[in-house]
Amino acid sequence: LVNNGTGHDVPTDSPLRQMILLVRANDADDVPLVQLDGPRVPFWGGVGDPAQGDYAGLPGKGFAKILMERWTGVSPTGAYWNPTTIVSDNRLAPFQSDQSEFRFAAPGAGKVSIRVSLNFRRAFKELMNQKGWSIPDILMDVQVIRLP
Repeated sequence: LVNNGTGHDVPTDSPLRQMILLVRANDADDVPLVQLDGPRVPFWGGVGDPAQGDYAGLPGKGFAKILMERWTGVSPTGAYWNPTTIVSDNRLAPFQSDQSEFRFAAPGAGKVSIRVSLNFRRAFKELMNQKGWSIPDILMDVQVIRLP
C-alpha cells in the first residue's frame, strides 16, 4: 500500500476510522488456502462471522490510531475528548508505504486465486454492533491475481 494521494495520514479525522486489508487465497474449487505466515486482522476488525463484516483473525492487516481511555481502560475508543493514551498508530503518513508478506499452503494441483481488498470502516465493529449502526464498509481498492 502507498499513501500517495493525500497530504495527511490515512485513515484521518476520527480515531474511530480504520482501514482493513484482507488477503484471501483460494484453490481452483474456491476453497480457502490455509495461512502459514503473515499478519492477521486484529480483534478490533470484528469478532464473529466474516459474512457480517467481522474480519478479526483473517489474513490481512488493520490500519488505525488505537486509543485507550485512561480512566476505564476501554480500547479501542473514539472518545478522544476523555483522557486517552495512544496504544498504537500505524496509519499511513503521506507518501509512506506498507509492505506485508503472506504465505499460504499450496494446493495439491490446480490454479490459485488471490484477492486483496482494502476496506474503509467508519467505526469499530463492536461499537457499531452495540449502537445498532448498519454502516457498510467502503471498498477502497481490490486486486485479484490468478496463478496457473
